[in-house]
Amino acid sequence: MTHDADRACTALRLATLRGGVLDARATEHLAGCRRCAHEHEGLHALGGRLRMLAPEPPTSLMRRTLDTAAPALAINAGHVAWRPLVRAIGAALLPLPAIVITSAYALRALYGLLATVLPETLSLYLVLNYAGLLALCAALTYGAVPLLAARQARLTHEVAHG
Repeated sequence: MTHDADRACTALRLATLRGGVLDARATEHLAGCRRCAHEHEGLHALGGRLRMLAPEPPTSLMRRTLDTAAPALAINAGHVAWRPLVRAIGAALLPLPAIVITSAYALRALYGLLATVLPETLSLYLVLNYAGLLALCAALTYGAVPLLAARQARLTHEVAHG
């Protein structure tokens, strides 16, 4: 028996013990596996008996359990959330020196070009306004990095943990 077939047999046995309707993959496996077909009825009956024996948990059990576990869960969530945030900020800051140097050379060249056509004061004013616009765009872009990293971490956590 292969590892995949053994895993499919185990999944079918657990699904049979839990009761309910089998999915298409489990039904297909049940039709093709003699061993599982032979054990299916016995496991189904055993699962029914075990469900009858299981005590009904108190209704407040989930709330109390979550209240008790909340501090530990919050600490773990905080540790996990920092790693992607640090990676995202590091990846964003890596090209920053090249961006600043390139922008500085471009602004200097723009000032030289404008100074040949316009008065120096007006050229300086236009270049400084453009530099301010570039700084604002860079600040907004780099300010969004932690927000986007936190959002991605939250979505990843929701997918992984339901």
